[in-house]
Amino acid sequence: MFSKTHTKYIQSLHHKKFRDEYGVFIAEGTKVVLELLNASKFECRQLFALQSWFGANESSLQKHNHIEKIEVKDFELEKISALTTPNQVLAVFYKSTQSQYFDTKEKITLMMDAIQDPGNLGTIIRNADWFGVQNIVCSTNCADIYNPKVVQSTMGSLARVNVIYTDLINWLADNKNIKNMLQH
Repeated sequence: MFSKTHTKYIQSLHHKKFRDEYGVFIAEGTKVVLELLNASKFECRQLFALQSWFGANESSLQKHNHIEKIEVKDFELEKISALTTPNQVLAVFYKSTQSQYFDTKEKITLMMDAIQDPGNLGTIIRNADWFGVQNIVCSTNCADIYNPKVVQSTMGSLARVNVIYTDLINWLADNKNIKNMLQH
């Protein structure tokens, strides 16, 4: 059953401070939620959806019986959504506990410095996924990948692209095997 406690909790996750404190983030929309559910990178904690959404996606949810599923009404979804026009589903996922290191050998690694607009960061991640880029290194002053706008604009690509935040100068010094495409 949906409660005021759920509303306050989900609304708090619109802020980085609380996403970091609880170690979770929100994802909205059928495509994004199903992409993240079907990937092994993120574990889903809760699903908030309209009854019609649960019915239409029953087969996709069969292997996810451990997830708390909470049916909501349209007006309740509007209260918790980060979107102007809420979709039919919102999910709470645990953040990835992936390592700050990944294999860069024979792989394209994209580096980003000071990308502060969440929509732009999400679009870059989605485009990187489209072109087969598996690794992205962000400076510490880039937008948070768990920001609802970033998650939404990746359209599920977060499940396939590794993103780390670090000091770029130090990271490059530690990863001398990377070819600098600007020099060629």
